[in-house]
Amino acid sequence: MDLLGARSLPFLSRRNYHYECIHLVPWGVLVGMVEGNIASIVVANTFNGSDFLIATASATPIGSLLFSLAWGMLCAGRPKLRLVTLFGSATALCTATVILTPQTAGGGVLFVIQIAAAQVFLSGVVTVRAALWRHNYPPDVRGRIIARLQAVRMLTTVVVLIGVSALLDYDDGLYRYLYPAASLAGLVGLLILQRVHVRHERSELEGRPIAGAPGSEGEMVRAIRVGKALSPGHVIGEMVRLLRRDRRYTRYLVAHALMGVGVQIVMPVLVIVLSGAFQLYWISVVLIEIIPKLTMFGSLGRWGRWFDRIPVTRFRVHTGIYAAGGVLFGMAATWVITTDWLAPTAALPLAVMLFAARSVAHGLQRGGGSLAWNLGHLHFSRRHDAELYMGVHVSLTGLRG
Repeated sequence: MDLLGARSLPFLSRRNYHYECIHLVPWGVLVGMVEGNIASIVVANTFNGSDFLIATASATPIGSLLFSLAWGMLCAGRPKLRLVTLFGSATALCTATVILTPQTAGGGVLFVIQIAAAQVFLSGVVTVRAALWRHNYPPDVRGRIIARLQAVRMLTTVVVLIGVSALLDYDDGLYRYLYPAASLAGLVGLLILQRVHVRHERSELEGRPIAGAPGSEGEMVRAIRVGKALSPGHVIGEMVRLLRRDRRYTRYLVAHALMGVGVQIVMPVLVIVLSGAFQLYWISVVLIEIIPKLTMFGSLGRWGRWFDRIPVTRFRVHTGIYAAGGVLFGMAATWVITTDWLAPTAALPLAVMLFAARSVAHGLQRGGGSLAWNLGHLHFSRRHDAELYMGVHVSLTGLRG
């Protein structure tokens, strides 16, 4: 029985795809706890955090991506799987330290710092994983494969979020044990990932020609010293040089920023409004995380087939339309719930329906956006500088955050 659909893929991609799917089940448990807005909901409900602290917790998943350019430069010329393991282990370690966090106002600040540190290292996994996919999956089916992998991760994350919200409603002090348990699951996922083979990596690192990749001769990538790769001056200089050299990619990133900034701005507002109107974890988690992820899960297959057929710029226009629709639904819901236009008995159900519509639109946008966000840079980069392109793109996302 081919539950993962591996037989429909090119023969040389099947083994890596199989092990990546299995890896993403336990790894998705850790990602579900660290990525997204679950931390901001915990800050609001468990630690009774201020609006500023809630907004900070909402911004850290995106803000942590500022480090991605440095991670991308560090990735160039080095074994990719080893780096994913290093970054993933650091993510799990930072997450496990939550067991020491007290349930006090000061503990809320410490909690945000701990999760932010985990998200910084998780951004390294995100950056390097794109390089793994470039090596292991051919361009003509890459979108379809990554859509399936993302679907596995999304399904795991949804199950985790449902369970976590129910447990925290029962006892909000359980966060001390849920985060360390998630870190342990993540380490198990990293052990499974060691079975993945990175195709052509040794040839590329040594500058040897790669079969089926014309012009790959002489593209030996030398590893940048760690101190230099992490130097702000060098990192910014490399980013400026790339943006000046590739004007098409610069225009793509500007358009990408204009589409993304509105979505990012409304997230802390959404958490604050929902936490004030509904005191239960599960309502906030369902509207902010679960509905978008379920919609994303359902749409990934269609988005993946489409991504392989059309230019990434056209693909991004369609995801932007859904993003705008989500913001408009959210604006209407916030207006309904924060004004006296309707009686509370009528305002709350209407607001919930509008927030749900916002979540569906946002999930559709995230379904296509997750593919373009992870793979869009490959439409512009060459083999030897793909990591740098990914790092610039992800770091600018972090700057907006």
